[in-house]
Amino acid sequence: MKKKITVPHIIITIVLILMALLCLYPMWYTFICSISDRAYVEGGRVWFLPRGLNLASYQRILKDDTFFSSFFVSVKRVVVGCAINLLLLVLTAYPLCLPQRRFPAGKYLKWFFMANMLFSGGMIPAYVLMRQYGLFDSFWSLILPGAVPLWNMILMINFFRNVPYELNESATMDGANPWQVLFRIYVPLSVPSLACLLLFQFVGHWNSYFDGLIYINDTAKQPLQTYIYQLSVRIDFSTMRTDEILALLQTSDKTLQSAKVFVAMIPILAVYPFIQKYFTVGMTLGAVKG
Repeated sequence: MKKKITVPHIIITIVLILMALLCLYPMWYTFICSISDRAYVEGGRVWFLPRGLNLASYQRILKDDTFFSSFFVSVKRVVVGCAINLLLLVLTAYPLCLPQRRFPAGKYLKWFFMANMLFSGGMIPAYVLMRQYGLFDSFWSLILPGAVPLWNMILMINFFRNVPYELNESATMDGANPWQVLFRIYVPLSVPSLACLLLFQFVGHWNSYFDGLIYINDTAKQPLQTYIYQLSVRIDFSTMRTDEILALLQTSDKTLQSAKVFVAMIPILAVYPFIQKYFTVGMTLGAVKG
């Protein structure tokens, strides 16, 4: 039987469409600003469609070989960083999710991690520590300081607690060791949670620029976001040719910033659809049930 379309259904549909357009419009506006002529953008005359097609902002970003090396560094950082983060999250969260009778020292370790999450030595001690460890101007200075994201560790503990502990006891009675229990029971049952945290870590690593700015001086080793950030803050006209200055005048801060934001969004937009189906389930795991 065909369902009858009522006025409330029409209103709800219209409201949802408007909300979807409100979510999509900022990305669309960023894109059209990045390809519009600077005069129209600066004059506030760009709203829905690009005006005066101008790709100078993208040409300025892509013409430098440093862009591609920085892009590779960011890809490498995302792959290595996310793998290390997830591995350490799993290895840390599993013993802390066990009952106190199984792991009495767990409560002290939780307070230790909580104290580290609430209190920090600051930027200068972190900078000195990187120098003393020999990690300054090294790729690992982008990975190791945040290798164990503490807030995500708390989420991972709550995810693991949703796995019935009876499965752990049953596997142990059958002769499974802790490694087998973790990687054959807890991890397969927590795939939505891991996908959710993977997205968080992916976005965090991809968008991070400040650590590359303070720990790495070699531009060939800096991540993409640090490179893009420096495009608008390190402009030396004395070393630029006439054609470079003329090309620079074709862009403005707004068009260049829009191009930078759009370039930075592309990898996230490409990855998100593949793990979106796990996102809702992963976020709701660990919630209080009525």
